[in-house]
Amino acid sequence: MDATLVEGELRSVNPATLEVVGAVAVTPLEAVSETVAEARLAQQQWARTSFAERRRLLGAVAQVLLERMDEIAATVTAETAKPLVEAFLSDVMVAVDNTVWIADNVEQTLRPERLRYPQLYLKHKRGRIEHVPLGAVAVIAPWNFPFAIPYTETAMAVAAGNAVLVKPSELTPLSGAWVERVFEEAGAPKGLVRVVQGDGEVGAALVRARGVAKVFFTGSVEVGRSVAAVAAERLCPVTLELGGKDPMLVFADAALERALDGAAWGSFFNCGQVCSGVERIFVEEPLYDRFVAGLAERAQALRIGRGDDFGSDLGPLISEEQRAKVEALVETARERVVTGGRRPETGLPGWFYEPTVIAGSSDELRGEEIFGPVVTVEPFGSEEEAVRLANDTRYGLGASIWTRDLDRARRVAGRLEAGSVWTNDVAYSYAAGQSPWGGFKDSGLGRTHSKHGFYACTQVRFVEEDSGRLGVPWWFPYDELAVDGFKGVLGTLYGQGLGARAGAAWRHRRGLVQLGRRYLR
Repeated sequence: MDATLVEGELRSVNPATLEVVGAVAVTPLEAVSETVAEARLAQQQWARTSFAERRRLLGAVAQVLLERMDEIAATVTAETAKPLVEAFLSDVMVAVDNTVWIADNVEQTLRPERLRYPQLYLKHKRGRIEHVPLGAVAVIAPWNFPFAIPYTETAMAVAAGNAVLVKPSELTPLSGAWVERVFEEAGAPKGLVRVVQGDGEVGAALVRARGVAKVFFTGSVEVGRSVAAVAAERLCPVTLELGGKDPMLVFADAALERALDGAAWGSFFNCGQVCSGVERIFVEEPLYDRFVAGLAERAQALRIGRGDDFGSDLGPLISEEQRAKVEALVETARERVVTGGRRPETGLPGWFYEPTVIAGSSDELRGEEIFGPVVTVEPFGSEEEAVRLANDTRYGLGASIWTRDLDRARRVAGRLEAGSVWTNDVAYSYAAGQSPWGGFKDSGLGRTHSKHGFYACTQVRFVEEDSGRLGVPWWFPYDELAVDGFKGVLGTLYGQGLGARAGAAWRHRRGLVQLGRRYLR
């Protein structure tokens, strides 16, 4: 059975054993607005804190993460059945590393910026740009990285001066609950980070809540569109990280063993349930046959089992519905399956599926995000064809290039329609706080992480200071000399060459004199 909603509770199920992991109370719809109001009150105080105070909180949170890492990882593995190594790597380690980067960089990124005035007539003014917290923001998270995604977005928003309301996936409520808990144990102000639990109705209520200043959503394209549409009803901004169908371009000069190892991990990590996972591999023709055989061999060697078994490389899919979708897509290309394409014998009742390699690609597989342990491998004959095949998708989250020729890697990267492009590596940069994360095309809007993630958590305010000792020459009254004076300003400041500027000053001298008098009056 999938996770279920029973008598006001969400019951979480282990996808490998189908045993109930635990339960959380569903947040009543009428309580969502009250929770938002509490977060807004907490944020009003938090916005006045110094960067040093915010760094201290994040430092305390990092220590809680280290103290609780075994429990957090065990919860993630229980709810997703991903191998414990992956729970530590992609949820706990990502969280800690991002916390440290955020704390180290928040002040230099968001402190007020002095604004320079190159215009002579504004030299007496002093301006600055301020990055102002948004208020209370919502983070609606997916199940595939149920702690890392909501946590990293929450940590960045809190560092920027916001309160955060997290809505975890209904499939992984216990992992999402840890986000509030680690902040609470670190001594965060009451109400600053809150978790609301439930299905899509709770998420929709959160998006509609008038006190929510922005929505950060990670999930499917279809749901992302609906989130954006609901938020637009009240002009609430959104950041969307949506689906992906990442290409991997393998040129003939690539280090074959490294490329095969990267392809196996990029395709089958987290049972292929990764937005930036490799779904389409394009291999230059001289290397194609060896590559297909090598990848099939690696897929067959992966050990399938429950996540808390240290001998497992690959866990199950998250639900029966997801496995059925993957099976239906594979059936469209059954005759080209090189290896996999079946339910394995594991002795467990969960939603397992063999890692699957398909030679070539049907239209259905090319257009649809599979989100499972399935990858297609196609040959290409030229760099031009490789780029065309890679871009032939409505998605644009990530892409990778595998070659020893770094000049070619740079050239190809500049033509790929993707938010992240890696060379001889794949999908690692979500873990690095300094790297922006987001996609082109249907893969989303906006960015999280990096300085751009900080900017997404704030709004920009321009503040100017003027002593008031000088007059303002463009105020009333208007007259003919004012027109003459501004003509003189334009010609004198922006004319081409010294002669043109001097001529403009002489022709419009009467108007310029009047403007000067207005400054001094």
